[in-house]
Amino acid sequence: MQPTTMSMPGALRLRSLHPLIEGDGSCSLVYDLERAAVVEVPAELQFHVGVALETGDLDEDLLGWLVSEDLLTAEGWAGWSEDSEAAPLEAMSWWGLGSICRVDDEVHARIDQTTGEAVVNALELIFRQGLSVARVKLHLDWGGAFPERALLERIVVEGSRLAALSRQEVSFELSLAAAQVTPAVAGFLADLPVQVRLLCGSYHGPGRGFFPRDGAGEWGAEPAIRLLLGRLGDRLTVHCVLDRARLHDLWEWARQTGVRRLDAVRLEDSSVGDGAPRPSGRRDFRNDLLAVCDEMAGELAAQRLPIDYKPLTRIVGRLRRSEPLDRLYGERAGLSPMADLYPRPGLDGMDPLFMPGLWFDRHEPAAAPAASDDSEAFPCRGCWARHVCSHSSLVASAFDGEDLREPSEERCALWKIEAEVALRFYHRLAHTDPTQVLQLFEESSREPVAPSVGRREDLDHLKASF
Repeated sequence: MQPTTMSMPGALRLRSLHPLIEGDGSCSLVYDLERAAVVEVPAELQFHVGVALETGDLDEDLLGWLVSEDLLTAEGWAGWSEDSEAAPLEAMSWWGLGSICRVDDEVHARIDQTTGEAVVNALELIFRQGLSVARVKLHLDWGGAFPERALLERIVVEGSRLAALSRQEVSFELSLAAAQVTPAVAGFLADLPVQVRLLCGSYHGPGRGFFPRDGAGEWGAEPAIRLLLGRLGDRLTVHCVLDRARLHDLWEWARQTGVRRLDAVRLEDSSVGDGAPRPSGRRDFRNDLLAVCDEMAGELAAQRLPIDYKPLTRIVGRLRRSEPLDRLYGERAGLSPMADLYPRPGLDGMDPLFMPGLWFDRHEPAAAPAASDDSEAFPCRGCWARHVCSHSSLVASAFDGEDLREPSEERCALWKIEAEVALRFYHRLAHTDPTQVLQLFEESSREPVAPSVGRREDLDHLKASF
């Protein structure tokens, strides 16, 4: 029997809240999941608000503050809204079809066809499904391999033509393994309006560089990174895996090398070496993330653009632009979770994204979760970070930075650290020059525009090759 979700007239309820606890046990910030907001806690309440929210023992001063911030609210109870009957239809605006996904006013789609005819058909489908949005982003992925040049050019030409017809902005991102990079490839990509996500495998620490874990152990990825940096500049995103190495060391390397966009997947201890846990691993990871956050915020305050560290800016970008998911599906029985409406690689027969160093098998679809209990089938539902965590089954992935591993206690502990630091970064940005903040996120999302939107002569040149 389901308890009623309707509030009594005049009744108040606590919103879904998560206190961000400091090292000394105090709590200066509270994350409001329902409104995707981070709220400052007054100094006089900071040392007991965390315990009070956990136990429900709220004194008069705390109650007054909660009411003043609308954290203790008369608004509809969790899982209920006045438009609850329309919730399934509203949720369906986050539709999915094969490898096509919608995020806010953007459509993201993966292109991995190998023939020109199949590519044209896929592009026509993508643009038909995305007529109501302003921007289409095409993720080009052939398992990290570099495609035929004529095929890549045709995608740019046809995608640009369709975008011009529908008056949309289109951008292209190519996932490319570092081993595929040659001077000729770098020169070719420099002349195309394409952004490159370079898959560099595992970073092992200072002095050891990048080495893919796909069998080419003697080849280092750093020459490919430097080559593409020289030709593409800000159009390059370096994507790597952190196993036992420190994020601090990777960050220092990126700063010295001149990398402007950096993405990283953090592996848990059980996946590295002999699997022995490191007692300081989580603490070091959190401290390194906080240091990255401090540097990025400091650079913005000094009117400079920082390195764009994607695991943080991805979450902040989601908080800046997306409605809280609770308002879409209400977290009620009878409404589908976002994972059902928004296909992710590895689910529903989709092909997983190639990521060197994580050993995903592209030919075997991920097994469905074997669980009879709903909380086991969808473990992210009850997590405080479910709306912002880049790995949550309830969060619509935009293909970039995907991590296809299943939730686990050890992994989720790392992912929650990432989400918590991103929330702190989000709060700091609210006290930063908004012009600089907008510039960072516009720069982060501004892939090179297609010739149909920008240089007409480039489009004419490409057309002449067919």
